[in-house]
Amino acid sequence: MRLGDRRIPFEGFACLDFGRGVWPYRGFWNWAAASGVQGGHTIGLNLGGGWTDGTGMNENGFVVDGRVTKIHDDLNFEYDPADFMRPWRIRTRETDQVNLLFEPFFERVARTDALVVRSEVHQMIGRFSGWVTTEAGERIAIERMVGWAEEHRARW
Repeated sequence: MRLGDRRIPFEGFACLDFGRGVWPYRGFWNWAAASGVQGGHTIGLNLGGGWTDGTGMNENGFVVDGRVTKIHDDLNFEYDPADFMRPWRIRTRETDQVNLLFEPFFERVARTDALVVRSEVHQMIGRFSGWVTTEAGERIAIERMVGWAEEHRARW
């Protein structure tokens, strides 16, 4: 990274949130992402639910060593909305392709309430453990990989 004339070396991964579309007035979604090296594999996860459930289309998938696996199944996000710091479970509904436990260690909350426009998001930073299964049938173990998960409710 460059900051003025300074060069700052670092190793890491990033996530870009880029959305284009027409959003309904009322919205709800869960979203989770993580990336890192696990068991010698470079892994990236993008997991979502809520707003696309039952449509047959979603943005879910993961990358293992540069190879993308599409998750066609909807995901269940199981968590306690009265206590977002309790562990979350994220699993595919019809298959065992994704089975992850997410253990938060930090919560960021952002709220906007302007009468007709409202947004509340709970963004949790934590660690994922469990597995994902590639299209080739290889089960990839994940152990305490740092990432995040969120719940977002909006009127806009």
